Amino acid sequence: MMTELEIMQRAKQYIDALANGYNPLSGQPVRDDDVVNQVRISRCLFYVSGVLQKVIDNGGEIQRKKQPKPPKSVKEPFFLTHEQIVLLQPQNTALSATKVAGIANELIDDEHMKKLKGTDIAGWLLSVGLLQEVESATGRKRKVPTQNGEMLGMKETSFINEQGVPTQYTVYDKNAQQFIFDNMETLIAFIREREAEK
Repeated sequence: MMTELEIMQRAKQYIDALANGYNPLSGQPVRDDDVVNQVRISRCLFYVSGVLQKVIDNGGEIQRKKQPKPPKSVKEPFFLTHEQIVLLQPQNTALSATKVAGIANELIDDEHMKKLKGTDIAGWLLSVGLLQEVESATGRKRKVPTQNGEMLGMKETSFINEQGVPTQYTVYDKNAQQFIFDNMETLIAFIREREAEK
């Protein structure tokens, strides 16, 4: 049984013979008045032969044109109305910045608006002097609470990651969460200014 590639090769042989004015089965020249001897038909056959050759050279695979990716929809910057900000409620347990951001993100339509990120909160707290950047012995930088940040309810904690390495991060108690929510408009303005600089 012939493979797909072998069928293509045989088809090309037949088309080449016809394009050159020969009967592919007998090898005899076709009559001068035969349709395959018309110039336009002959050119079409040569064209099809060339296309088949490209497919054969590609191992019998037809190369599909890559479809351009649809453009990503542009999302609005993160924003909460005054009415939404009033709805923000801190949790009794200490949360990471990402979890605090998650409380705010529950109030937005994230299909059309960018989410608030934990790094947004940390960046703002750094700018107002409640977090500071320190460098570990390995040269890795991280943000830790300043003395004022600790007084507000921020503290550094750690957990053991999957590789067995202790990882430090900052958590925010109920008072610290409330401070972030009370200053949400300032935080939103900070995010917008930073995006405008980019």
